[in-house]
Amino acid sequence: MLLEREPEIESLTASLREARTGRGRLVVIGGPLGAGKSHLLHAMREHALGEGVPALQAGCALPERDFAYGVVHQLLDSALLLGLSEPSRRAFSETAEDQVLENLQKLVRESSGRNPLLVLVDDAHWADDASLDWLNRLTGRLDGLSIVVVVTVREGDPLSGRPALRELAGRAAGNVTLGPLSPVATRIAVAEEFGEPGDEGFVRCCHETSAGRPLFLMSILAELRRLGYHPIAEHTEAARLLLPSALRQRIMACLRSQPEPVRRFAHALAVLGERDSRDLLCALAGLDPADCDAASDSLARLGLLDPGPAQHFVHHAVRDAVEHSMVTDQWSALHSKLAELLQGCDSPAEDVAAHLVHADHPPAPWAVDVLRAAGRSAGARGDCGSATRYLRRALLSCPPDDAGRARLLVDLSAAERRFDPFLSAQHLSEALPLFESTLDRGRAAVRIEPLTLGRHPGPVVELLEGLRAEFGDPAGLSGESREISLKLEARVRYARHRDPADLADAAERLAGLGEHPPQGTAGERELIGSLVFAATMSGTGSARVTELGERIMRHEPAALEQVHTATPLVVRSLVLADALEEAGAWLDAVSAQEREVGAPAARAFVAVQRALIAVRRGKPEEAAGLAGLALDLANASLSSASEGSTHALVLAAMGTGDATTAARLLGRCAEYDAGGASWLGKLVHGGIAATAGNHAVALEHFHACGRELDAAGWRNPELVPWRSWAALLHHRLGQQAAAEELIEQEHARTVEWGTPQGQGRALRVWGTITEGTAGIELLRRSAAVLNDSVNRLEQTKTGRLLAKRLGQSDAAEPHRRRGQGLEHETPWLVPATAGASAAPAPRGALTGSERRIAEFAAQGLTNQLIADEVDVTPRTVEKHLTSVYRKLGVPGRSALPAALERLPPSTSD
Repeated sequence: MLLEREPEIESLTASLREARTGRGRLVVIGGPLGAGKSHLLHAMREHALGEGVPALQAGCALPERDFAYGVVHQLLDSALLLGLSEPSRRAFSETAEDQVLENLQKLVRESSGRNPLLVLVDDAHWADDASLDWLNRLTGRLDGLSIVVVVTVREGDPLSGRPALRELAGRAAGNVTLGPLSPVATRIAVAEEFGEPGDEGFVRCCHETSAGRPLFLMSILAELRRLGYHPIAEHTEAARLLLPSALRQRIMACLRSQPEPVRRFAHALAVLGERDSRDLLCALAGLDPADCDAASDSLARLGLLDPGPAQHFVHHAVRDAVEHSMVTDQWSALHSKLAELLQGCDSPAEDVAAHLVHADHPPAPWAVDVLRAAGRSAGARGDCGSATRYLRRALLSCPPDDAGRARLLVDLSAAERRFDPFLSAQHLSEALPLFESTLDRGRAAVRIEPLTLGRHPGPVVELLEGLRAEFGDPAGLSGESREISLKLEARVRYARHRDPADLADAAERLAGLGEHPPQGTAGERELIGSLVFAATMSGTGSARVTELGERIMRHEPAALEQVHTATPLVVRSLVLADALEEAGAWLDAVSAQEREVGAPAARAFVAVQRALIAVRRGKPEEAAGLAGLALDLANASLSSASEGSTHALVLAAMGTGDATTAARLLGRCAEYDAGGASWLGKLVHGGIAATAGNHAVALEHFHACGRELDAAGWRNPELVPWRSWAALLHHRLGQQAAAEELIEQEHARTVEWGTPQGQGRALRVWGTITEGTAGIELLRRSAAVLNDSVNRLEQTKTGRLLAKRLGQSDAAEPHRRRGQGLEHETPWLVPATAGASAAPAPRGALTGSERRIAEFAAQGLTNQLIADEVDVTPRTVEKHLTSVYRKLGVPGRSALPAALERLPPSTSD
């Protein structure tokens, strides 16, 4: 596609007309890199052939400059394709250069005598000297010849200034310089490339980004289309930022052909960035001002540098190509040199540090101090990413025995904890032994985020315990030492919250602080928060937890930094105690602050707690979405967030019977096995097995989960109501005694904890597995208790069950209304209850093969696994399952377990 080059084509047509009268012409086409010179030359050839004018063509390349008469030989090769007679072919088989030149000259003259002849030479600035001499001899004798010679020359190339090329350009009848395309041409190019008109903003962006240069424009459009973008407003930014690889290669090839001063200038400008300083540029490139000006002029004529006093590349793809053209050592050395130059100019620390981070060579002794100052400066304005880069680079240059290494590690941990609290804790633990005084070690230790200590206590907690012993009992301390001692105790107690003996000791400690424990200082509130969390996990007294937790929250500001203290333990305790308004308000305030500065760790924590609040309110779909967001935010470093979000997502999946989501969680749960949280994996396995109808297997997993929780001393049934779930499964298997024992234990623990929804849920399950009026009375008690619950879904479930048990009596009507609109039903959590009407009979009998395949599908096997088991193709399995769904009147796999239980014993085909 040739755009806006009609004048050049018309000029060629006019030249050919004149050539027919014996007036030969020479035309030189110039322009910077990417102006479309080669494309125009190709179009000229096609136009000439269409007019019946033969054309000889040659293309020059830099690596072929040393081959004498290389261009002449290319022209000769194309001449042989014109259909010469056999004598002529023999004439051109001569090997002597003089004979070849004479023969080509003779052919050109003879051909032009019969018909106009077009001679095209592309990239003549790379032509060998001998060929340029021949072209000068030819074009010097065009009078009387029907020849048009067109050559292209790249402006700014050092070889374009050779005397022979200047002589050739000097005798040209017309010198054409190609300019940029107009916005109208850009609009046409966009439509041609994508096959549809482009949005006005998209077209304008493409034109401005490419500055109308055909090479830049077409490279951008082709890459956008290849990547699946469309010419719409939403993809404008992609067009602006794109770095096409084909364009990079063209620019790099151009740079390789430039002399060393020009390359050094380009390298220095790429490293210098947007800083506009001629003195720095010259010093960095190692060039005097005159050489810098010459190099700048060359790059501008090449079309790679904006003309004018400001030194800027025309497109960020040029900078990208320049950077790729440098080897690592060059890149590192230039950044190191620029850092030294900036330091010598007393530049701000961050300006210097931005280049030190790219310097692989050992920087000067002052570098560590500059990097640390830059880290603090970046952290103060909220740019923790830059602060972390500066401080990590400083750490690499700081000797292990340096006295400032400990302070550097503390600064680094402060920058990291907004997005990687676990690594932050690791760096703080590395710093502790390096401090000489106990007070300094304590100040650093209390910066460790408590939530990072839950899964991987190990050596870190041992350090904290040893430090706590050094400080001694806080009762005998005052001032800062007392505060540090209290905060250390809070962290150690949380780290040991998986030990029932430590949980019991925490209960004694809390009781020993009296009815109104002091909360006047941050250290006192952190300790109470840790003790309240221990009480929550033990499941003792939600009212007391709520009272103390709400008092703490009234004292603690809803500040983003509080996410890194013990306050999150209080928030989670309040959520499990159904004090959702207080917890939600605090989370809303923190979330608003997080959006302003960006803190992934805080965002993940807020999403986890909101997911748990949604679970507590009976909104499993909302909980699943929030927990999924938290999982996306949480990476391997955000261990506390990922474990908590997985817990929330598990509860949401169990509440909706979403076996697919549960299956996806298995891989993530496996990450926690080594950290003492394998109960999550057991919980998911149990849910998947139960949904597939494998009740015995599900019970094994639920009981294993329960044993792990009991071993940790986590007695709170609101953490995971596994006994309620297991009781239902035992009931379905006819194991009534086991079911009743479990639900009695569950109910007793929910009473001990004291939240209405826990008690109401346990009473509903108890009523579900109990026959007659006793079961109805339990369901009535459940409905009454749940009237005070925040969980609407639990109320609805109880209402539906109670209405079903009461039948058509007037007493059932209010419960029936309450049971309407239940959107989520987990089949294995709502079995056919005692006293309930029987399910409708299957609508058709299954064959033996259908039943066998249906049973495998109900167990959760994929079509391929089923096919392997029964030795058929997956397609056959799919056909059988389609027939099964139709005969049983079920929508899909999730309904198979319950439907199969209603079938009579299987028969063979």
